[in-house]
Amino acid sequence: MALVISTGLLAGVGCGADYIRDDQIYKDDIDFRIDDDSQIEDTLENREVLDVLASYRKAVVTKDFGTLKRLISPNYYDNAGTTNTTEDDYSASDLAEVFEMMAQGAREIRYDVLVRDVKVKGERATVDYKFDYAYKYVIADESSWDAGVDVNRLELEREDGVWRIVSGL
Repeated sequence: MALVISTGLLAGVGCGADYIRDDQIYKDDIDFRIDDDSQIEDTLENREVLDVLASYRKAVVTKDFGTLKRLISPNYYDNAGTTNTTEDDYSASDLAEVFEMMAQGAREIRYDVLVRDVKVKGERATVDYKFDYAYKYVIADESSWDAGVDVNRLELEREDGVWRIVSGL
């Protein structure tokens, strides 16, 4: 009897969910990692959503505004974390100005991502992650760096079969 129970327990452990690890799918991008404590199920949808965040990170660092525009939904809207005012809200059309400021001001950008969680529910998804950023800028021929650490939630929606960012930049 004990042998049957032990065998059943071992079989149950062996059939558990597989989780995505960065050494499985992002080996070449040392600045995009998945938290060792995360338990993101290894599904096609979760991988597609993670690919959007990885592409976004790379596009920010390389200032690839064409890719950024393709990743962002025309329905993009963000309230910048404030609900008591709309003064800092921005939509997809407002991002062109943000991208222009980034192109003009940032000489070098570093953006490291540590993914903590991915949730997909139907045609919507969220990615929770921590990021470390640093950017070099020049003012009056003086270069300086600004840096910090923060957490974020990126929200995505599947549009015509493609995941696009709808909030959270």
